[in-house]
Amino acid sequence: MNRELLQRGSRLVSPRRALILATALVLAAGMFYYYHRVLIPIWRQESATIDSGTGNWSDLYPRWLGARELLWHHRNPYSPDVTREIQRGFYGRPLEQTRDRGPDPEAFAYPVYVVFVLAPSLRFPFDAVRNFYNALMLLLTAASIPLWMRAFRISLELPAAVLAWIAILSSYPTIDGFHLEQLTLLVAVLISASVAALAEGRLALSGILLALATIKPQLTIFVAAGFLLWTIGDWGSRKWFAIGFGGTMAAQLIGAELVLPGWFGFWRKATTEYLGYHRPPLLTSLLGQPAATLVGAAGVLFCGIKFWRSRGYPPGSGQFNFALVSVLVLTELLVPNAGGGAYYNQLLLLPAALWLFTTGTKLAKEKAVARLAWIIAVVMLAGQWVTALIVSCNDLILHHHFQSDASLFVGAPELLVYEFPVALALFVMSAATRATRLETS
Repeated sequence: MNRELLQRGSRLVSPRRALILATALVLAAGMFYYYHRVLIPIWRQESATIDSGTGNWSDLYPRWLGARELLWHHRNPYSPDVTREIQRGFYGRPLEQTRDRGPDPEAFAYPVYVVFVLAPSLRFPFDAVRNFYNALMLLLTAASIPLWMRAFRISLELPAAVLAWIAILSSYPTIDGFHLEQLTLLVAVLISASVAALAEGRLALSGILLALATIKPQLTIFVAAGFLLWTIGDWGSRKWFAIGFGGTMAAQLIGAELVLPGWFGFWRKATTEYLGYHRPPLLTSLLGQPAATLVGAAGVLFCGIKFWRSRGYPPGSGQFNFALVSVLVLTELLVPNAGGGAYYNQLLLLPAALWLFTTGTKLAKEKAVARLAWIIAVVMLAGQWVTALIVSCNDLILHHHFQSDASLFVGAPELLVYEFPVALALFVMSAATRATRLETS
């Protein structure tokens, strides 16, 4: 027995695997350095005219303050007065229309039922809340990796699983989400838990978790629609998903109306304004509005057909997984502000990246077009770490301190992050005809 354990341990720490692990750690360090020691100083210099030096610059703060003002002081979180208080905490001072035309006004633009999620934190100072949130999200984001593996029926050996953890926790979207203290971190975890529960047959729990994730509806609407379409395909055995989802949504909407009557009109106005001062979705940025509308509609139809065709298959099957990956990629293509720095939303592509290196490798062997699209997607994904390391080495070793991220050299990692969903979408489309023939091992 001892000899067998020693042999197994020697396989786990073989020189080849040790070299791969060391390389992964170096690339991860390069990405952390690139974000925190190259990009953040550039952003601080660019925002020097806005920041008074006392702002917290936390995306969690507008939601937290809005929740406190509503639940404690019965003030409308969408009101201009509360927006000015949010700006005072976020930027260090209220913005002036004549002076500050560029910055995001940081208005409360979430569905009002997000206050129920934040309610337990309102009695504590915000600094304590943000520290707790970051620590909790670090644990839950790490936990979401085995949840996605269970949901997709993916089995990885320990070395491969460790590499997956390193890659995901050091990815640009993850670092970006933690730096900005984004609620997308929580939404991504809730979606992963929902899909894992669905794969385990806990349909009501899956519906409840997905409904809670709708605090950012732009990230969940297509997933929810796909799951409900799949549920209708076998209503008798799957109705508890719809009951869990519908019941939780009803509770959230009724609760929101009770704490702020007429909230939907305020939220709709805030959402319209949000779309006005943020950049358009990735698809619109690349194709223009008319073409993006047509391609987006085709994408919605494509995903709907895939979920309907997967109605005879369980979660974790090749058919269901392909439909889910397709809808997550579509979400990333259509979510607003994709070109405005909201790269943290690519946390939703975490399962798609796992799928790319598992089932995706099988699909890439089926035909030349799929193989080429797979190679492009993998190169663009891995290139984010490689280019970040190169920029970091130039800053750290050669002392080339950069003043702007607008150059191709400094902005290369961000450009690859920006374009990766397109490459992934092209691979999904190229593999669509073969995807349903393969089951995830």
